[in-house]
Amino acid sequence: MKADLIQNLEDRSWDGIVLPVAKGALKDLALPEIGELEAVRRQGAFAGNQGELYQFTTLRDGKLCRWFLAGLGETWGLEEMLESCAAAWRQCHELGLERVCAVFSGLGAPLTPALLQKAAEAALLTAYRFDKYKPEPEKPGVQEAAFLCGGEETFRTALRDAELGARAVCLARDLINEPPNVMTPVCLADSAREILAGTPVKVRVYGREETAQIGLTAFLEVGKGSLQEPMLIVMEYTGDPARPERRLGLIGKGLTYDSGGYSLQSSEFMETMQHDMSGGAAVIAALWAAQARGLAVNVTGIIAACENKLSASAYVPGDVIRSMSGRYIEVNNTDAEGRITLADAVTYAKQCCGVDRIVDIATLTDGIQTALGDRRCGLFTNSRTLAGRVEEAALASCERVWELPCDENLRRVLDSRVASLKNSAMGSSVGGYATVGAMFIKEFVEDTPWVHLDIGGTAWSRACEGIYTKGGVGFGVRLLYEMLRGMEGE
Repeated sequence: MKADLIQNLEDRSWDGIVLPVAKGALKDLALPEIGELEAVRRQGAFAGNQGELYQFTTLRDGKLCRWFLAGLGETWGLEEMLESCAAAWRQCHELGLERVCAVFSGLGAPLTPALLQKAAEAALLTAYRFDKYKPEPEKPGVQEAAFLCGGEETFRTALRDAELGARAVCLARDLINEPPNVMTPVCLADSAREILAGTPVKVRVYGREETAQIGLTAFLEVGKGSLQEPMLIVMEYTGDPARPERRLGLIGKGLTYDSGGYSLQSSEFMETMQHDMSGGAAVIAALWAAQARGLAVNVTGIIAACENKLSASAYVPGDVIRSMSGRYIEVNNTDAEGRITLADAVTYAKQCCGVDRIVDIATLTDGIQTALGDRRCGLFTNSRTLAGRVEEAALASCERVWELPCDENLRRVLDSRVASLKNSAMGSSVGGYATVGAMFIKEFVEDTPWVHLDIGGTAWSRACEGIYTKGGVGFGVRLLYEMLRGMEGE
């Protein structure tokens, strides 16, 4: 989709017009269609309530033009702009409209670059399709999207940021939506190389033997039940070479398929377990966006990619395995595998990459969806400063987070009779399973400032809703990108 800014609505003809409207602001609109808009207001067909969407058709330049009034509500901000515009743009795509313009005269307040960015992201993200395996491509959506606003450079920068962020999200979605027989650990490593080829990001990939020599033994235990070779993917971006001591470790869970192993999942859950590498996809896409924007930050992205499958060689409940940190882990649940891979990835980041902060993002638990639903991820931390930076990024990106406690009282359920710790709360009735998963990772993080993002509820969507399409969401890409922007100069 082509996106640009215009300063005069009459310069072109349009198939559709998207008009976000604050509650009560409809009466103040000054547009050529004032008669139609007044009739809508007088009949009470549209009030501007949050989530309200009203459509009508007018004749413009001898052509039918569909209008989409998108309610913002009385008190609104970035998130309401994103969601209301997404609902309208999704209608435009589904109706096959080719040329659509967004008009902002119904806000009841000045348009800011941040608001424009959200409106543009809504248009771009709702246009996403994954139809490469279908006999016929899906009906194309809007081909040309325009946004009526001033020509100031700040607005042009906002549009570029929207295009950059949306492209990064779509890169992640493409990785997540590939079926597991295609998106193997080797394929994920090759994809990282391809996406980051020709950029300042240096990509190194280690296979089974090299990874064993480095010492990521627990990670390799998880992957040994699969015929697919585990891959350690390391991506290094140095945007601030003057401060080499400041380097963020960005770690994404990379289970390209998770059957649960001998702690077998149900068929219902296994059907979508290709998305268990969504954290890894988010890291690749965020690094691509960071280098494309030329951010002055130093980041090392790490993905310990493997499959968790059943075979005669797979690890089993009761095994005691050695981690890179030297701690021994008693496996009491082979379906709590992601935290084991992350434990070694965290240790590798600390020992081999010179990081001074760590953010990990992972589809770690189902419990997080029980706690927070499917549109908000869990945040766990040992650093209020780092967590604050992530929370600011969440507000800017409109990717919601909620902090949950690292509760030391729950750490006791990981106590093991034979090893340093167990890998899950299996057999315990204390609950707090998302916290328990975070506490396991925290054990290996030790004193390094750290944030853990559990996207177990937000990584996959079963419906087209707002900016989300069915399948891989790409959750966390825009959040991580905004976080890296905020870290410039720190």
